[in-house]
Amino acid sequence: MSQCSICLAAANMTKKLIPHVQSGDRFIKVGEPHGKIWQVVNLSIAVDGILHARLQDDSRINGSMTIAAGVLTDPRFWSVALPI
Repeated sequence: MSQCSICLAAANMTKKLIPHVQSGDRFIKVGEPHGKIWQVVNLSIAVDGILHARLQDDSRINGSMTIAAGVLTDPRFWSVALPI
């Protein structure tokens, strides 16, 4: 995963370490029984300066969710899915 311009903008705004997440990255939620793959489809900075990732179910069946991007880089919650 490489650094993106929105991550750099967020780092400049908040002076915090920003997780290296970009559109197209794929993740699997730890403990999910069927290993559903979620793909980052959008990144945005919330009013509090925290970078958020919009995730879409890779099968496009069960919808989407928005979470703080830092959670995606925490191995207690998510793991990186292998590229297609």
